[in-house]
Order: sequence, then structure tokens, then C-alpha cells
Amino acid sequence: MLIGCLPAASQTSSLAALVAQGQRAFNAGDYTQALRSFEQAQKLSSDCAIPFFIGLARYRLKQIDEAIVEFSSAAACNPSMPDARIALAEAYAEKGDDNRALAAYEAVLKLQPNNVEALRASGKLCLRHEMNTQAVPLLERLVELQPADPQAKCDLAAAYAATGKFEQAEKELDQALRADPDNASALVGLGAVYLRTNRTQQALPLLQKAVTRVPNDSKPFYLLGSAYNRLGKYQEAVTALEQAARLSPNDADIYYQLASACEHAGRSEERHAAMQRFAELKEQSEKTFEARRKAMKLLLQAKPLVDDGKLQEALQLVKEAQQLYPDNDQVLYRLASLYYDAGQYEPAHQCAQQAISRAPSEWTYYYLMGLIQERLENSAQARNSFETVVQLNPKSAEAYNQLGQIALESHDPQEAIEEFKRALALDPRKAAYKLNLEAAYRAAKE
Repeated sequence: MLIGCLPAASQTSSLAALVAQGQRAFNAGDYTQALRSFEQAQKLSSDCAIPFFIGLARYRLKQIDEAIVEFSSAAACNPSMPDARIALAEAYAEKGDDNRALAAYEAVLKLQPNNVEALRASGKLCLRHEMNTQAVPLLERLVELQPADPQAKCDLAAAYAATGKFEQAEKELDQALRADPDNASALVGLGAVYLRTNRTQQALPLLQKAVTRVPNDSKPFYLLGSAYNRLGKYQEAVTALEQAARLSPNDADIYYQLASACEHAGRSEERHAAMQRFAELKEQSEKTFEARRKAMKLLLQAKPLVDDGKLQEALQLVKEAQQLYPDNDQVLYRLASLYYDAGQYEPAHQCAQQAISRAPSEWTYYYLMGLIQERLENSAQARNSFETVVQLNPKSAEAYNQLGQIALESHDPQEAIEEFKRALALDPRKAAYKLNLEAAYRAAKE
């Protein structure tokens, strides 16, 4: 991705030189130099495009969490900047957080309903998570905008088929294959539609062709094996399904079909092994689902205990929730909050850091981290955390107030005055901000 210029109105000669230098370095692939130039430019300008550029450089340097912060900051600075939200979505998708990626793409589509990139990516994410009804209108719009794109038609067909609209799915896939007879997605999709509508014999040649086009994809082998099972060609089914299992060893459905093929082929030992693996995977999936459901329930049960001041009881429940769902950022954040309230600042810091690493764009996590760092007497780190808060949420009056207090404690009353002014401008009725500002003015006179 090449990057363009900042709006001319935001540029001084030195700023323009730094931005131009950063652009040249970025477009030449020197992302470290680009980052240095853009960070220097940021010291001269609050233009919302600069954190976006910084995010792009960090993203190319594989600093995904830092890039997410910058993209979020750019989007918060200018909510009408779709490129920042698209970049944020891509970064979250690479991090494996599809929920936040989808939310970012949805924000783009509110700004630009016909944004092709956002339509395509959000449609695919919906399909991946079986949100098929939600995928249909996104992909219909995409096909309307990109009528010559066979992949868009294949994705729409997948959504149609998943919602029982087989005729519409078949129509889209036929058109995709006319445009590209070797399109693997269209071959697999049409083969699947034929299987779903009991036209197994018609599905067979499509799936046989598909496995030669995408030999590292388990789905066409799985569908081919299923077709062979239906046609009574059990040895062929075993061969196809064993290959599918090699490619996707954690797909329970493959082992179920494989067990059926082995049973009919008279291969009892292989059938037993396949059924055992199927049972293991189903049990594992059910346990994971149940553990996560219970963890969320425990969070709900902890809330009234916190409200009643029963912190230790609440803490015990949330600890249990974290054991059940160890990678969930919301659970980690709640646990960090309870550790903080209980005065256990070291474990609070650890949990807050883990929550931030999983969701780097959540400003509330940085705010809690700042409070924890203050308790640990790490004022410089606390300042960094609160500065990140106002990057991500420029309307956080309390974060500006915290920055003012840190500045006052650091014997910098002028900086404290500016921070307290910002807090008061955002929340003029807050008496504490007025008192803090008066204290900063007194300190400046001393």
C-alpha cells in the first residue's frame, strides 16, 4: 500500500519535509525509517493522518498491537476516516480477533455503504462464523458492485446455500464457472449444492476436479468422500476422507464420514479409530463451549457481590472464570479490576497487561493500567498509559485529570494546568477538576 500526503492545510515546511521523507521511506520498504519520520512529524502536528501512517509502518514491522493502538487513535481522532478503520480491521483479523475485526468493518460500512473492501471482508468473516443471514445482504451488495468478480459470486452462493436458498446459490455458481471454469471455490460450492439437493452423481466430477485445483484444502476432499459414501464407493471414500483428515485433523465431521466409509468397507479397526477421534473432538468442543458459557455466567454472578462490597467473594468467582476462559480479555480486565480494588497491585498489573495484549484498542484497559501503575509508583509508565487513553478516547476527561495530577506531582504546574483545562472543558460540572486546576495555578505562582 502506497501512502499519500497529509492535507496541505496541516503542513509547515518542516512538517511537510518529515511527512514526505516518511512517505518515500515507506513506499521504498524502509519501514523503520518511515516510522522515525512519522513520529517526528507527530511532534509538530496533531493531524489525524499521522497516527494512521505510524500504524501502517508498525503494521509492516509486524508490531501488530502497537499498530492497532495507532489505527484506533486515528479513527478516534477522525471518525470519518475509513482507511484507519479498514487497517484496524485487518490488524485485528491478523491477530485472530474476528469479532473486533468485523466491528471495524461494520463501522466503515456505516460511513461508506458501498466500500468494496469492507463488504468483501465482512462478508467472509460472517461466513466463517456461520452468521449467514447477516452475510447475505453484504455479499449481495458486493456482487451488485462487482458483477464480474467470480469470488464474490461464490461467497454469495455460500451464504445462499447456508440459508437454504439453493436455486439462488446455483445460479451464482453457474455464472462464476462460466467466467472461470477452473475456479476452485465455484467447483466446491456447486458440488456442495448438488450434494445438498441430492444430485450426488452431478457433484462427483466437480469435486474430483476441485481436489486437483486445491490439493491442500480439506473441504473438497471431505465433500468428495461424502459423495463417494453416498454412491457406495467406500474405498474411494476412505482415501478421500483420510486426506481430508490429514489436512484438517481437528474437524469432527470428517471423522464421522470416515468412520461410516470404513464400516462399509469392512475396515473395523480404522472405523473404531475414526469414531474415537470423532467422539474426542465433539467432547472437547462441548467442554470448551460449556467452560466459556460458565465463565460468562460467573462474571454476572460476581457483579452484585462487588456492589455489596464482597470483594473477596467476587474475586474468587472471577478467578474461577479466568481458569475456565483464560484468554478472554473481558475476564482478565474484570480480574485486574478486582485485584486493584483489593489492593493486590502486582497481580492486577499482570492481568491488565494480558487484557491489553489481547485487545490493544480498549481504552478502559489502559486507564485501569494507569491507575495500577500509579499505585506501584511507576509515574512515567502511568503517564504513558493515560496518554494512550486520550489517544484512543479523546473525550476521556478523567484521563486528562490523571495526567494533570501526574504533572503536578512531577513539579510541572504549567503542564498540569493544560491537562486540567482539557478535563474541565470536557466535563465543566466536575468540581474536582476545578479544584485541581486552581491548585495547579497556585503551584505555578510559587
